[in-house]
Order: sequence, then C-alpha cells, then structure tokens
Amino acid sequence: MDRRNFIKFCGITTALAGFQAGYPALNAAELKEYNRVKLVDGKGQPIKAKDLTTKDAYVFNYPYVSTPCFLINLPAKPPGGDKLEGSNGEYNWEGGAGADGTVVAFTAICSHQLSYPKKDGTPISYYATEKSEDAGKIGVIVCCEHDRVYDPAQGGKMIATNKKATQPMAAIRLEYDPATDELYAKGVYGTERFNDFFKAYKKELMEEYGPGVAKQEVADTAAVVLLTEYSAVKDRC
Repeated sequence: MDRRNFIKFCGITTALAGFQAGYPALNAAELKEYNRVKLVDGKGQPIKAKDLTTKDAYVFNYPYVSTPCFLINLPAKPPGGDKLEGSNGEYNWEGGAGADGTVVAFTAICSHQLSYPKKDGTPISYYATEKSEDAGKIGVIVCCEHDRVYDPAQGGKMIATNKKATQPMAAIRLEYDPATDELYAKGVYGTERFNDFFKAYKKELMEEYGPGVAKQEVADTAAVVLLTEYSAVKDRC
C-alpha cells in the first residue's frame, strides 16, 4: 500500500497521536504525508519556536528540494477550525503549532499562477509590519504579480479583493515537540500544485538544481532562513 494513502486507514490513531505530541490533529484524509523533516538554521542547529520573529517570514524548502515554503510566527494564535475549499474538495485547517499555537507554514507558491520566492527577488511576500496597498492591512501574504492576497491566520485563504477567487495556499503540517521547542514538517494538506510547478519552471529548476534533483524529497532536515535574507528584492504592492 502507498505510504501516503495508508494514513487514510489510520485516522483515529493519527489524530490521537498528533494531539499527544502537541500539534493539531487533522482529518487524516486531508493530509498527504511526506518525510518527517526537522527545521534547522543555517548551521544545522534546530530551530526553536520561541526564537522565531513575528516581524518577517522565513523560507524553507519542503517537501521537495525545490519547493519553497513560508514559516510564519503570527502575533496571536489563530482560531483554527477553518473549513476551506480546494480543487480536490473541502478540508479543515486546524491552526498553528508551537507552545502558543502561533507558528504556521504554507507552500510559498501562489495558488493562482505559481509565482514563488527566488534568490534574486520575490513577487510573493508576507507583510508582517508594513501595510500592503493591495490588501490595505498587515499580516497577510500578497502575490504582487496578479494581486492575490492570502491570510495565514485563516489557513492561507484568499481574502477579499476585486479578483476572482483563488484556492487557498497549501498548508504544511507542523509537528511541535514541547520538550525541546523544536519543529518538524510532516506533510501537506489542501490542494498542492507541485507537478504544475515542476512543469512551469522546468528549465529554471534544471539550471539551479541539476537533472532530476528538483523533484527529490527533502530528507532529515530543512534549513530555515529569513525571507529578507533569502530574496534580494521584494516586490511591493
């Protein structure tokens, strides 16, 4: 049996295990499992949830070597319980991880037309302290290429704009270890568009990572870096 589908047969057990481990329980059918990966800094030391800033987003690659994600420490615990709609159906977003339940993560690939952060600049960013003109508020993820605004406190849901609705950003399931204050990426839920991403940026990914590397799954650890350090230029909108 495919390991990523096995979880569908273990819903109750998985949910109880998640609760006991200190991270939100999910409907098992909504989760696609990938490698359990510890989040570390540039020196390979484990990231501590209490040390994460609320003034910027972080970037790490997961579940594949080339697929970037946002790690965000929200200023307040999101309520969770949001029922969201993706192209593969409804799913529930249960909220944040960490001692205060404020740490969330999403794929940093825009659900509209797959824009993503690059080393030389990013069209999609988290507006932690400065107000986005498009959104008229702070605390949102905005893609400036086509003015899409997503709320990380509502599970990455696209919020009110004059644009046609786009499905939420796929969420990363975070596992939190309260004994060590460490974080792990465990899987993806919502509608992921990794295959579309690989096709759209085949040439760029080949040049950056080499033949076949971009589609390799991350194993063991994933390095976390501030978005302002990862991307040299941030589009503003």
